[in-house]
Amino acid sequence: MTHPPGSPSRAAASLAAEIEALQVAEIYRNLGVSAAAAFFGTLLCIAVFLEDGLTGRHLAWLVLGSAVAGLRLALAWLHRHQEGRGWSLDTRAWARLAVAANFLAGIQWGLLGTWLFPGEPGYRQVFVIMVITCFVGGSITAYAPVKWAHPALAVPAALPPTIHVFFFESGPHAVAGFTALFFIFMVLYYALREHELVEQRLRADAHLRRELRAFEARAAGRVAPYADRGGAA
Repeated sequence: MTHPPGSPSRAAASLAAEIEALQVAEIYRNLGVSAAAAFFGTLLCIAVFLEDGLTGRHLAWLVLGSAVAGLRLALAWLHRHQEGRGWSLDTRAWARLAVAANFLAGIQWGLLGTWLFPGEPGYRQVFVIMVITCFVGGSITAYAPVKWAHPALAVPAALPPTIHVFFFESGPHAVAGFTALFFIFMVLYYALREHELVEQRLRADAHLRRELRAFEARAAGRVAPYADRGGAA
């Protein structure tokens, strides 16, 4: 069903589309830096593991991390240059691509805490946990504009390592394990709350822009008759 021009339903749909475009534009402004930081973190992890020698698993993980970082950097570049190349995707398609790319990054960090988790107690285990915690917790703001972008990274990055470390790697530790799961739940909760705040801010920005455009249109309509009258004189 189509809505006539100027109807409230059509105006609401137009406003929603404008807000969605602002959300996508904001997350893609952060995606390139996030991808570069993740790739640098991948190299740092390999440097730490290099001290005891690299295995095929480490090299495979490095290839995966490089591919994921390259994909996310390519998405950021394509989004920035889409207009100059004469093609573009729907804003929802760009949002889905960002979420999918984050999910792949989450799988990469999840493998670090399971498949590559050091077997010997020591600083490497602490390092791995620190890396995953920092990338999950530190990316809340960067991915807040699109609702499911942060959970797509956080769930595969944090949940499997938590289950592996506290329930399997050194035997079951129920209290510590369920406490860690609670902390993950709180991180996801605050990430969604941050998304709501960002959406409210962007909604206010969109309203303000519309009010300014309407004000400029009214001002131009009032100035034009005086300009015509002066020209005729």
